[in-house]
Amino acid sequence: MTSKKAAKGFKRIDEESFTVNFSPSEREVLINLSGQLIEILAERVDVLDEDPLAQMVGITGHDSPPDDAVLLRLLPNAYADPVDSAEFRRYTESTLRSKKRLHAMEMRSLLLQLGASKILLDRKGAQAWLGALNDIRLALGVRLNANEHTYEYFELLSPEDPMAAVFAVYSWLGWLQESLVNALMDNEVDNEVDIEGARFE
Repeated sequence: MTSKKAAKGFKRIDEESFTVNFSPSEREVLINLSGQLIEILAERVDVLDEDPLAQMVGITGHDSPPDDAVLLRLLPNAYADPVDSAEFRRYTESTLRSKKRLHAMEMRSLLLQLGASKILLDRKGAQAWLGALNDIRLALGVRLNANEHTYEYFELLSPEDPMAAVFAVYSWLGWLQESLVNALMDNEVDNEVDIEGARFE
C-alpha cells in the first residue's frame, strides 16, 4: 500500500474532470473490496409486490432489517419506530441497494478495464466513486468493529499483525474519500495534472 504522505489522492483538472493515480496494489485492493461489496448488496433477494405499479417503482416485500451487520449499516432503519421503519424500508430498500451496488460496479468495472494506474472521472463518475468508497469503508468498519478508540487500538498493533494491514486499508480509504470530497469542493484547478493515458467513466 502506498504511503498516504507520498500519494496525492484525487485532483481536480477542470470544472467537470477529476483524476487519481493508483499503484498496482492499491488498484487490486479496490477491485477486491468493491467486488465484495457488490456480493454483499446482492445477498438479499427481493420479493416483488404482485401489483404491476409496485414492481415498476421497486416496492418489495421486505419490511424487516437485514440480519447481516454490514447490510444493516449500509441499509439502516430510517425511523426508531419499527412500524414506520418497516413501511419506509418496503418502499426504499430495493432502490437504495441497487444504487449502492451500481456505484460499486462502476468503480470495479473501470479499474478492471484500465491497464494503467491513472483514472479520469467526470463529475457524475466522481460522485459514484464517492458513494462506493463510503460504502466500502462503512462495511470494513463494521468488520473491524470501528469506534472512537479504533485508531488508538490499531496504532499499538505490531506491523506483523494481519489486522494492522486491514486497518491500514481502512485508514487509507478514509483518506482517499476525503481527498475526493476536497477535489469536488475545490474551486481551484490543478493545471499541472498529466491526463495522458487516463480514461473517463
